[in-house]
Amino acid sequence: LEQTQKDCCEEVADLKARNTYLKNINLQLSQNIERLDNDLKKKKSVIKLQDKVIRLLDDTKKTIATSLKDEIAAQDIEIVEMEDTLKVVFVDKILFDSGSAEINEKGKRLLLVMAESIRDHDDERIVVQGHTDNLPLGPSLKEKFPSNWELSVARATAVVRFLQKEGRLQPDRLSACGYSFYRPVASNKNREGRRQNRRIEIILGPSAK
Repeated sequence: LEQTQKDCCEEVADLKARNTYLKNINLQLSQNIERLDNDLKKKKSVIKLQDKVIRLLDDTKKTIATSLKDEIAAQDIEIVEMEDTLKVVFVDKILFDSGSAEINEKGKRLLLVMAESIRDHDDERIVVQGHTDNLPLGPSLKEKFPSNWELSVARATAVVRFLQKEGRLQPDRLSACGYSFYRPVASNKNREGRRQNRRIEIILGPSAK
C-alpha cells in the first residue's frame, strides 16, 4: 500500500510537471500567434500606405505631365520617377536668367502651373533643391554670393517663397536646400553637361505627418 501511494504521488507530481510544461508551451504559442498577427497587420498597413503613395504620385505625374507637356517635350523640364518620390527637374535658364537669383517671368508662369497641379495634394511634401555647375560665379553674382553654395540655396529658397506666396501652397509642406555643384548629373567639362547641372529639382513625396 505504501509503495502504491508513493507511485501515485510520483505520478501526480509528473502530471503536474507536464501540465506546467504544456501551459508554458501554450503561452509561448499564444505569444507567437499574437506577434505574427501584429506583424501581419503592420505589413498590411505598409502595403496600404505604399499603394496610396503610388496612386498619389501617379496622379500627380499625369497632371504635371499634361500641364507642362510643351516644356517636357523641349527637354527644359524632366519628370523622374523614384521608389516613393516624384522629381520634377527644371533645367538651366528656364527659371533663372544667367547672373540672377530672381525667378524670371517664364519661370513664374511655369511654377504657377506646377503649384496648381499639386495644391490639393495635401499628403505630399515638397522639397526644392538648388544645383549649379562648377564654374566660378560671374561679377554680378559675386557681389551678392560668396560661392555656388549660397547661390544654390538662394535659388531654391526663391522657388519655395514663390510657391508659398504666389502659388498658395501651405508652407508646412515646403522646404529648401542647396547642393552647389557637388551633385552633378552630367560632366562639367562641356557646355551641355554644365547646362544639365544648372537646375532646380522639386521633389514630391508622402508627407511625414
